[in-house]
Amino acid sequence: MKKLVLTLAVALMSLVASANNYVANDAAFDALVENSVEMVMEASAPVAPANMIQLTNNADPLVATLLSWVTGWCGLHRYYLGTQIWMAAPYLVTCGVLGWIDAVVFTLEYVQNGKINKKYYNNPKVILWADLF
Repeated sequence: MKKLVLTLAVALMSLVASANNYVANDAAFDALVENSVEMVMEASAPVAPANMIQLTNNADPLVATLLSWVTGWCGLHRYYLGTQIWMAAPYLVTCGVLGWIDAVVFTLEYVQNGKINKKYYNNPKVILWADLF
């Protein structure tokens, strides 16, 4: 029944809204084209890399430690330290075990030294702390 009603509605609309009801005014269209103004967008100057914010060089060790405790299960602290975003996959696969270990290592280093080892910045290895042993 629904299909029948829908088919009748479409057929009725096609009869009411036919192309014969519309007329194109060619003179008005030509006048519109003749009076139009061409606009050209200029390319903006590229941003110099020195002006961009780089979190990898200015990453706060306390923020990285807190991120490792709160979002260590998904590896967000690694992204904050400059590692590629795909690094979240091993953290999700291990159900956050790598994140908890990172959080403990970061906390111990932050408490002892007040900073995080520079080896952790932009580190492409899956196991961040493998060089400690």
